[in-house]
Amino acid sequence: MKNPKSFTLSLLLIFSITYLCSGQNTLKPSVKVSQLIDSINLSLDNNYVFPDKAQRISKFLQSQSKKKAYATLTKDPHKLAIEIQADIYKIHRDPHLLVEYNPEFAARSQGKIEPSEEEISQSKKYWKENNYFFKKVELLPGNIGYFPFNGFVEHIEEAKPIIASALGFLANTSAIIIDLRENQGGEPDMVSQLESYFFKEKTRMNDLVNRSNKDTTFYYADPAKTNGLTLSMPVYILTSKKTFSAAEDFSYAMQQAKRAIIVGEVTGGGAHPTRPFAVGQGFIVSVPFARSLNPVTKTDWEGTGVIPDFKIEATKALLKAQELIFKDRQITAHDEKEKQKMQYLINALHVNQEPNTLPLDQFDQFTGTYGPLVIYRDGNNLFCKFSGNVTKLNHISGNLFVLDGNAQINFIKDSNGIYSVAKLYVSNGDVFEERRK
Repeated sequence: MKNPKSFTLSLLLIFSITYLCSGQNTLKPSVKVSQLIDSINLSLDNNYVFPDKAQRISKFLQSQSKKKAYATLTKDPHKLAIEIQADIYKIHRDPHLLVEYNPEFAARSQGKIEPSEEEISQSKKYWKENNYFFKKVELLPGNIGYFPFNGFVEHIEEAKPIIASALGFLANTSAIIIDLRENQGGEPDMVSQLESYFFKEKTRMNDLVNRSNKDTTFYYADPAKTNGLTLSMPVYILTSKKTFSAAEDFSYAMQQAKRAIIVGEVTGGGAHPTRPFAVGQGFIVSVPFARSLNPVTKTDWEGTGVIPDFKIEATKALLKAQELIFKDRQITAHDEKEKQKMQYLINALHVNQEPNTLPLDQFDQFTGTYGPLVIYRDGNNLFCKFSGNVTKLNHISGNLFVLDGNAQINFIKDSNGIYSVAKLYVSNGDVFEERRK
């Protein structure tokens, strides 16, 4: 069962060159508008996941056709497609419901023109060269795994070794962040494949109720698909307004199964798989033909989007997820040293997040000798001299600074309002105090 981001994109990649090079200079006959509207309405009535909305759309398009609303566009099929889609959206706005003029694609989708071996080869080459939309895998400070990717492609067998390698690299991390902020969807079977790595037992994740064939497909996270790799650490998923379709499927199912925490923005709100239908005269209508049904909520995210557990601007979501991980580990820490280690990591996330917030006269109040450390100001910056080495202090917040790659320093006032103590926080959780001389 294909989602628009995988099915349509794959076909367009195969056929785009042929379409661009063929038939563009030939004279197009006038579009028979009433015939086109009848064909669009038939596809909607037979397949659209919302039968009542299909009827309302059909009535409106028929009325527009009778009014000759499209009469001036019969020689410009591209503009005609845009106008028809705009009228559809006046009745019901569905980001998956699209109308376009694409004769080559229409002919291909009807099986009248088969892709050549070269075109298929070009398509396979494209996906391989783009690593099936998997971007990178990274180990962040604090033993956090970071796994961003931009699409759930349909080439599951080809992509499985990449997924297994990436997740295998992260198998010893304390938590994993999956970044879907740029992911706009793809193939439901690939969603199921990725989910399978995060469950010890076969777990029902989503149902797709198909109106076209009156059938329901059940999707499971199944550890049998993963060749023995099962990941049990906490999972955080980053979302944005651009996160859409299959990426929402993954986020919503993982959230409702209590297997992931969502951090970021409310997603786009497209829950319905889509299929392109040729409606004659070179036109295509992409119709959502099925609806998702979560086994926990008995509903989906259509129109509402996936609601994050922690709402924050998408650009700040990665830092927020790391902070949440460290705070959770702080709560469950076995001793004070481990708690302080987590605080050190939290502090490090906010280096230079508030630049130049302290006045220079306050910098001057910090200057002095604290044990073996000499703090002094040069221009607009504070520096520390220790055993002949000089390092610049980078501001974190308040009176807290980065001393070097493994330590932070906080200047503390005494009862007389004098900064008399420098408190040092080390990356391993140790804490030291040096009194001002």
